[in-house]
Amino acid sequence: MSLYEVDVDRTGRRNPLWRWFLLHPTADYLWAALAVLLWTGIAAVAGQPLMLEHVDPGARRTLFQTLATLAGATAGLTLTSVSMLINVLGKKAAPGQRELPLERLSATHRRQIGEVFLFAIPGLGLLVIAALVTVVLEGDAPTGLWISEAVAFALAFASVLSLLRVAWALRRVLAIATA
Repeated sequence: MSLYEVDVDRTGRRNPLWRWFLLHPTADYLWAALAVLLWTGIAAVAGQPLMLEHVDPGARRTLFQTLATLAGATAGLTLTSVSMLINVLGKKAAPGQRELPLERLSATHRRQIGEVFLFAIPGLGLLVIAALVTVVLEGDAPTGLWISEAVAFALAFASVLSLLRVAWALRRVLAIATA
């Protein structure tokens, strides 16, 4: 099979849903909103708390602090990956040597790969902010605020989807670089 004019062995069938997922990163927020609406809808119908508002305050605080920490660390790692990716995609073969596999990527494909990484960073940053705002707003109150919790969970879900896309892009770049 040829991927970006580079031969890569591939097993299995091409999945059009996966391809759609890869080409539409802004849909992450729609999927996340749908998941949170489904969660709150089921909780409302079952007569349960909508999010985590009746969980112990210490456990809620720990959860949202952990979300903020993980999102911040992952955003930093993704940003570092972008700088490494720029070096890898910009590397040219020495004069007289054979062209490197990544040199065969068109400018459009290089931009698409970069956008996958750059799209993940703002969502992770927003997750850090939402999780910390939730911690501050809830404080030591015996019940939590389901709206801020829902926003944090939606951003967490969207961030996971964008990180799946980043992992896919890294896998593809590695496959092309080692072709």
